[in-house]
Amino acid sequence: VLRGYFPVSFLRTALAELEEFLTSLPAFGLPAASLQWRYVDDVEWENKWKDYWHPTPVGQKLLIVPSWRQVEDTEGRLQIVLDPGAAFGTGSHETTRLCLDLLEKLVVGGETVLDLGCGSGILSVAARILGAGSVVGVDYDEVAVRSSRENAALNGLEDIKFYQGNLFAEAVWKLLPTAEIIAANLTADILLGIKDYLPSVARPGSKLICSGIIRERAEEVSKEVFADNFQLLAQYDAGEWTALLGERRR
Repeated sequence: VLRGYFPVSFLRTALAELEEFLTSLPAFGLPAASLQWRYVDDVEWENKWKDYWHPTPVGQKLLIVPSWRQVEDTEGRLQIVLDPGAAFGTGSHETTRLCLDLLEKLVVGGETVLDLGCGSGILSVAARILGAGSVVGVDYDEVAVRSSRENAALNGLEDIKFYQGNLFAEAVWKLLPTAEIIAANLTADILLGIKDYLPSVARPGSKLICSGIIRERAEEVSKEVFADNFQLLAQYDAGEWTALLGERRR
C-alpha cells in the first residue's frame, strides 16, 4: 500500500494518468492495482504524523519527548522536549541517533559545542542538556533556525545561540567560535564542500563528528575530511548510514 498527499490541483490533472498506468500493470507481468482517494483538510495531514510519534529513548541517557505528549516517569533519562515542525531532526533517523550517541560519550561538562546544520536544534539542545557550557548552531534554512530557537525555548535553554548562514561562505565561519566538539550532521557533498573551513573552528584536540553520510561514501569523506588537520578515530554505522569521529591534530 502506497499512501501520499497531493495538492488538489495536481490530483485533478494526474488522476486519469494514474488510473491508466495502474490498469496497464498486468501487461508488464505485475498484479493489477487500484487507486483510492479522498479530500483531507490541510490541518489533518499536517498533524496526522503526530499520532505516531511517541517518546523515544536514545542512547543511555536521553529521552526525546514530543511537545504534545507528557511523560510521568523518564526512568532517569534526560528529557528533550521537541517539536520539529518542518525542520529535519526528530531523533528517529539513524544519522541523528549516531550524533546523539557520540555527544553522550563526548560531553563531560563545560565544553563549547558547534552544531553545523542544526535542523530542529535537537543536537544543540541535547549537548546543552548533557552539560555543555555553551552551544552555537547554524543552518542555511530560515525555518530550521526558527524551529531550533523554539525547541531551545521549550527546554528552557534560550542561551543557545542559533544563526542563519551559508556554510559555503567564508564570512560565516569568521563569526563562529572555536569549539571542543563540532557536530556536522549534513551530507557527504556538503562535508566535502566545507572541509577546508572546519579547522578554523577547531582547537588542538577538538572532536569532530561527521554524520549524514551514506555508507558507500564513508571512505571518500574519511580520506578528504580527515586527511591533514583531523585524525580519524572511529567509524560508526547504522543501517545505510555512517558517522565518522575525528580529532583535530595537536
